[in-house]
Amino acid sequence: MRALSDPEDKIPVAKHHKDGPADTLEELESVGERLAQWVGANPAIVLGIAGAILLGAASFGGYRAFSHAQADKASTSLAKLHGEFVAAMGGKANEVEIPEPANPETAKATRTEYADKYIAVAKEWSGTPTAALSLLEAGELFAKLGNPDRALEVLLQASGQAPADSPIRAVITSRIGHLQEEKGDFEAAARSYETAAAVPGFPLHTDALAQAARCWAEAGKPEQALALYQRLKSDSPDLKLAPHIEARLQEIEARSSTSPAPAAKP
Repeated sequence: MRALSDPEDKIPVAKHHKDGPADTLEELESVGERLAQWVGANPAIVLGIAGAILLGAASFGGYRAFSHAQADKASTSLAKLHGEFVAAMGGKANEVEIPEPANPETAKATRTEYADKYIAVAKEWSGTPTAALSLLEAGELFAKLGNPDRALEVLLQASGQAPADSPIRAVITSRIGHLQEEKGDFEAAARSYETAAAVPGFPLHTDALAQAARCWAEAGKPEQALALYQRLKSDSPDLKLAPHIEARLQEIEARSSTSPAPAAKP
């Protein structure tokens, strides 16, 4: 089994289909899994993933609050905005990866403009997966702009818009944990990673639990860190953690085993 580390993997790209929505759920489960795997290996989500997902299908995770026609309109709206953003950054509208303009001021102005546009789309389609994905995009733009507080605020909104059992919810919550780590709030980050791990069917739940254990250790909560570490070893005996995570958790385990038992009360 692979180690938890920070490889420079490429973004999983969803194929664009012209077919109808007959296999929508199956297709999106596959897309969601590839997205989750990439996010687990990279600390930040490259802008454009949402557009790629939404071009592939009109809705995901069994979400049926809106009709197919409305879902089509929502996904088309976000996909169109994604294409405009890529073009404004100097790329081709149908590309997933976002190029970086040579002029930093151009990049900053474009990201600022489109962060607001993504939020507008989220408001238009509030309560749908499209809103969650649009807010995810906006949050990433604010993070790129060096505004982690605003990014965190937007991603928390995105989490509330995503279906509770959707891999997208886990992706968003994992990203929230990463931002909380950057702010030094390791206890909140640990809780976010645990929340992501609890989403049914999230392929990287063991990765999220390992990150949660590490954050509990960083937060000065060795009991919580040890409990998750022992759970990981019990559930996945062959799991190989990243060396720095493994070493930290083994140290906590060793200290626990050598600590004197509490004295019995008379």
